[in-house]
Amino acid sequence: MGHRHTVAIVEDNYWAGKLLESYSEQCGLKVISIVSDGEQFIRLYDQLQPDILLVDIGLEGKLDGISMVQALRRAGYQQKVIMVSGTTNIDHVLTSFHDLGSLYFLSKPVMLPKFQAAIRKAIDEIHLARSQQVQTDKPTAATWITVKNQKSTLPISEDSILFIEKEDKRLTRIHLMNGAQMESSTNLSDILAQSSSYMFSPFKGFLVNLRHVVSYDKEIGFPTSRRFLIHLNHTPIQIPLSRNLQKEFARLLQDSQ
Repeated sequence: MGHRHTVAIVEDNYWAGKLLESYSEQCGLKVISIVSDGEQFIRLYDQLQPDILLVDIGLEGKLDGISMVQALRRAGYQQKVIMVSGTTNIDHVLTSFHDLGSLYFLSKPVMLPKFQAAIRKAIDEIHLARSQQVQTDKPTAATWITVKNQKSTLPISEDSILFIEKEDKRLTRIHLMNGAQMESSTNLSDILAQSSSYMFSPFKGFLVNLRHVVSYDKEIGFPTSRRFLIHLNHTPIQIPLSRNLQKEFARLLQDSQ
């Protein structure tokens, strides 16, 4: 028997989820998960690693389907996504294709022939990627950091963070490797408590991701300065490093490479 491709279903309506499960099994897929909450699915993702995702836009919890897939994409996951929704909002449709790289947008009620066409397209793309040996290795398990952004909470993959700086008593600014920046009311201590050993505080008011450090050197131009400056990938911004922390930083940097 050939390899059965796996599918995970993220759908908040029980009966819609059961219908997608039935359709998937009729297409020869192995259903490995049916989840109604986007944040819950993100926490399970590293265990599941499905070939195909069937994602509804409206979900339980604080993340909709689009935000959930965006979080997975930022973490480096590139599995095939088929969006399923009863929405008539053209912005949602365009976002699913252009921003998320979805293969197909299935409108509810989902008919089996269209579902089969979407699955065939997903499987064809999986086979093509494997035959051309361009499929990247599965990413290692991601560390997810949950931060408050205005009135919502968002999960961010630690890998995607370059550095974080404190702006004032109530705000931090998160700098991502894709150039985006995000303001959050989550303080640095709470972020560090959720982080792996790759996140380090080199100076008061800063956290830096050791994965993205290129080098560091002594600050020049100020003869009395006792600081060092950290150079990162993806940004010209230099992060201060306290002289008192230089040896610890050097050791951690060496251990992380």
